[in-house]
Order: sequence, then structure tokens, then C-alpha cells
Amino acid sequence: MAVARKAGASAVMEPRRPAIFLFWCTGTSLVLGNLPCADGMASICPLSWNSEPSLPGGINKTAVCPYGRQIPKFDVTVPHGTTVFSVNGICVFWGLIPFAVVGFGVVDAILRSITLRGIGTRELSFLSFVLVMVGLNELAFKKLAMEPRPDRSCNTSCGFPSGHATMACGFFMLMFLDAVFRTMPRVPLNIHDARAYQKALAGQRRRFFGWTFKELVVIDCRACITLMPLSAAHTLNQTDFALYAITWGLLLLPVPFSRVVLYDHTPQQVMVGSAIGIFEALLFFGLVRSVQHRVNHNLGRRLGGILVHDFPLPMYEVQSKCYRLLADIEDNGCTKTLMQDLRSMHRELSWYINQLEPNCLWVEEQEDSLSADREAGKLRRMQDEIAARLGQDPEVMDSPSESSSDTEAGYGKW
Repeated sequence: MAVARKAGASAVMEPRRPAIFLFWCTGTSLVLGNLPCADGMASICPLSWNSEPSLPGGINKTAVCPYGRQIPKFDVTVPHGTTVFSVNGICVFWGLIPFAVVGFGVVDAILRSITLRGIGTRELSFLSFVLVMVGLNELAFKKLAMEPRPDRSCNTSCGFPSGHATMACGFFMLMFLDAVFRTMPRVPLNIHDARAYQKALAGQRRRFFGWTFKELVVIDCRACITLMPLSAAHTLNQTDFALYAITWGLLLLPVPFSRVVLYDHTPQQVMVGSAIGIFEALLFFGLVRSVQHRVNHNLGRRLGGILVHDFPLPMYEVQSKCYRLLADIEDNGCTKTLMQDLRSMHRELSWYINQLEPNCLWVEEQEDSLSADREAGKLRRMQDEIAARLGQDPEVMDSPSESSSDTEAGYGKW
């Protein structure tokens, strides 16, 4: 299939490319600086060592930086005399971290799309956040400010605000907010669960802040296995959150400081870039949360043919939503809308029950199994109560049941 584009009286035929393909290529190229017109899009701010007013753009592109060399496409200066384990060498490493996060995010999205046989909404949301963040910074903020970098930098692009700081702080804030809202402590809340919990802990040796060595080693595999700063688990316990946040914090939070050490940005440029990244993450997270509440009943299902919804709300939020829905029916009676909401809720609970089934037994602790069994039992009791409510409506009882096996099969578990 082809699409015609008019140019005067003639028309040029060009092949049509899927919108997702164009989105993917444009976003990746923009982040890595590889667009065919990247040189025209980038903001250029000459420094003292390459300034030449008589040349186009006022910059001498053949000038050699006297302070070090630039890593092409990444806007990172490597000062003269830098070694791998020196302060500058470590800062160069941190300067590459934001781009590594984007690259690993793309790899995560590809691997996940193979498992899901479609593009996951979780992966699409992260890549959309990257595209919006980098696009605003490179095509709007820097072109408006046109503020140069420090003279000792080997980069010719403008420096206000710092794109590295924007990405690092934006990624961390997005990760932190997502993880905070998913954290549900794993503790016994009744006598029966307390006895089972104590039995599971009997004979175990706690070695580090109440955690076993096994918990420290397998934590990411058990609950947070992901290559992007968005949790792959629908719910985290307190141990998951602590180690998850510490890991990403060590990777991302030093990035703004490293930009000042390498003289690629002034402190003001880094501070403003960090603030912009945090603000963008807050807005984006609020938008994503509002969408999640509207489409959570479609978990494991295809959306629009190519998307697969794999970005769930935390399990405790769904439980709370179910209780509120049941309370609303008791107080206001059964309406057609509420009954439809009940059917959607029954489907949601089935998805969460499926996620609680053992899928990685070699890293499962006994207390994890107890917690999963307890939560699965609670969800099944909620399903039974919903089924009883649905049984009061003859129209619902007579309608064909919706099976999710066709849509959820083969998509894997967390």
C-alpha cells in the first residue's frame, strides 16, 4: 500500500510505514542524536576555543578541543589524563548512564514484545516518556535559552538545561513514584498468618538488616526483573522497594554531579535540568495513573491489535476498588452500570490470581509462598462474593461468560 504526497502538480509515491515503527525510529534517533537532520536540529553555542564569527554559525567545526575529547553523540567530555578509575573516569561512566538506561529500555521492550506477541503498554509508556522528555529539552528549552556550556567543555551544543540531569532525575523520580505506589509490606495481620510466618522463619539466619543473603541476591529476579526504571511486578514488598530504589539511585542520582565535574555544565544548568526532569516525571506519572485506572480491566488483553496491556495497578488498589464497588451496590442497589463494573472486576481479580501462582520456584522463599497463598485466597473470596452479586441479576446469569484464555495465553507471568 502506498500514500501519495502532492508537490505542486505532481505526486510522489512513498511506502507507508506503521505509526509505531516511525515512533520507535524517531524517538531512538532523537535520543541518540542520529537523525539525518540532527545537525540542523541541535542547538549550537560556540565556546572560546572554537568560536569564529566569520564562519557559518559562528563556530569553527575543525577546531580541536584543548581540554580533552568528546564522546560523539553522547555530549560527554573526556578530559586529558583521564583513567578508568579516576574521578573523571567514573564521572564519564555516569555521564553515559542515561543513554544506557534508554538503550536497555529498548532491549527490554523488544524482549517483552516477543513474550507478549505485541507491544506492552508498560514499555510503550516508558519510551513515550523518553521521547517527550528529550524532545522538549533538545527542540524547545535549549533553543529558547541558547546558553553555552563552560569553556572547558568539548561539546558544541548548548548547555541550558542539562539533558543528562533531566533524564537522570526524571527516570529516578518516575521509578520512585511507581515503586512507592506499588509497595505493600509483607507482614502477618492475624493470628493464623502469624503462626505460619513464624514457622517459616524458624531456623533462618538473618544476616543484614533483617534480610537473608538469598533475599539480597535474588531480589530483582523474584520481583523486579526489568531493564527499565518501571517495576515489572504489580506489587512490591518493603525489601523489594528498598533494594530497587537503592540500585536505581546509585545509577542515576550521581549523574548531575558528574556533569559539573567534567565541566560539561554549570551548576545552574544542572539544577534547572534536574528540576525539569522531576516536574516532567510528576506530570507523566499522574497522567499514566489516570489511564491505568480506566483500562486496568483489560490486563493481558490486546488493545488496538498491536498493544498488550501489561502495566497493572498495584494489587491492593484493586482490592480496595472491589470493596468500594461492593459497598456502593449495598448502599445504592444494583444498576446496570454497577453490574458491568462487577464483571470487569471479576476479570481483573482473575488476572492477579494468575500472577500469584509460583513461576520461579528456585528463588521463592517459604514466606513468599505463604504470602502469595494468603493473597490468592483473599482474591478468590472476593471473586466468590462478586459471583454471588452477579447471580442476583438474571440478565448477567443468562449472558455468555467472557473467557480470557484466548487473550491471556502465552503472555507470560511476572
